[in-house]
Amino acid sequence: MAARAYVNEQQVSCVFCRFDRFDRREIKLNTTGMSFMGLDWANKAATGLVCAQCGYIQMFLDPAIRYEDA
Repeated sequence: MAARAYVNEQQVSCVFCRFDRFDRREIKLNTTGMSFMGLDWANKAATGLVCAQCGYIQMFLDPAIRYEDA
């Protein structure tokens, strides 16, 4: 369900279309070494905010994201 997102109390908007509703996804930040050893699951993850209008993905690493249902 798409929601408004705030990072450090700043409302996030899509950098492509300026829409302000996002779906969230966990995005693994794969590295060559960990993939080579079959340890992809151990890589860090970022929070992906997917624009509900155009699908553009913005990634945030360890932010304090607050969500507000529309």
